[in-house]
Amino acid sequence: MTPSQRAYAPHALLLCSLVLAACATKPPTQTGFLSNQAGMETVSGTVRAQIERQRDLGALQTVQKLALLPAKLQEGGDIPDTITPTSRSLVLGELDRQLCFKLSRRFELVGPEDPAAAQVQAIITRLQETNATASAASAAVSKLLPGGSVRLPVGRGGLSIEARLDTADGRQAAAMAWSRGAGVVMDNGSLSQVGDAHRFTSNFAEDFAEFLVEPGTAKRDIPASDPCQKYGERLDLGRMAAGRVIGLHVPRPSNPEAQDN
Repeated sequence: MTPSQRAYAPHALLLCSLVLAACATKPPTQTGFLSNQAGMETVSGTVRAQIERQRDLGALQTVQKLALLPAKLQEGGDIPDTITPTSRSLVLGELDRQLCFKLSRRFELVGPEDPAAAQVQAIITRLQETNATASAASAAVSKLLPGGSVRLPVGRGGLSIEARLDTADGRQAAAMAWSRGAGVVMDNGSLSQVGDAHRFTSNFAEDFAEFLVEPGTAKRDIPASDPCQKYGERLDLGRMAAGRVIGLHVPRPSNPEAQDN
């Protein structure tokens, strides 16, 4: 291979990957977990996630207190048998963590025993496995490219979630069906088989929390007694720094104490 061919090779790989990028994200699921799916609108203009959602702003404006119920895996969901129970728990734990972090900036979080609290729950309906070998190869290729990261068009993972907010009297006030698959650019791979799904829990939690309030609503300060303290630090700078160095997403371990609550 000539020097010019070697220089062109990474760019050719990127071009081929971009051609195949469209199939990375699968459509949101419709499992019946959402008690009312009438009027679900498809969000246009999203680059990475596919989203369907509905809300009753009048009902949401009455919500002051919010209880976060533990996330679940859909029974019979699209979850490969090769994804281990430990990996499944890793994603569930991170989904609970991220929802707590994001929702606590919008509402007062309380326990589910509070009769005045609305309730939020999310269910994972699809997990797409991340291939560690392809991720490692992608990280090596990315080091040859100026800026950003690139993924090979194989072994990219993904995540699909349905979530709803029910008012204290049991009415569904907001619902979202959300799906995202790893793209070929700007999505680092992972040596974890659920690395992509683990990372995308934060994107989902942000999208869902923002949907529950009117645009421009100021975020609440984090209370002195952080309701999400059981999930650990909100910014895990050491883990983030390690990920940047190796060019791979490093999942944060689940907190067994938090999962038991």
